[in-house]
Amino acid sequence: MLGTIIFNALWVGFLGGILASLVRIGWEQLFRTEEDKKTEALSIGGGVFIDFSRGIFVLSSIVLSIVFIIWANYDSSITQGSGTLFGLIVWIIIDQIYRVLKKEKQFFWHLPWQQTVAEIVGFLLWGWAIYLVAIGLPISGVYF
Repeated sequence: MLGTIIFNALWVGFLGGILASLVRIGWEQLFRTEEDKKTEALSIGGGVFIDFSRGIFVLSSIVLSIVFIIWANYDSSITQGSGTLFGLIVWIIIDQIYRVLKKEKQFFWHLPWQQTVAEIVGFLLWGWAIYLVAIGLPISGVYF
């Protein structure tokens, strides 16, 4: 039973994580500032650049999607709000606690309110996209 849940969570989480990361990256593109556009990218030649921060975001999105699916199989209360509750929890833990402690960014009350609202909505959409993939593939074990 546990092996089946984990196996299904791996491949559904992989798909959900990729889709959710693309949704969030697309959302961020609407609200980028000049400071955000100055990312470090590695040129591999021929005008092709690799942005490692986006790659790490996609990988972490896949891992968190797998965590969401396994969590939802054992405690369906995390699916309240159609996955947006999970997105809000991730925003608080990752963006407001972890990244602030590492001094990568400031607390949200030190940022312009427009940037904070755009980040929160981005995380809510991210969590919702994971939820939609999970319920769209019934083998994940996540239901309404």
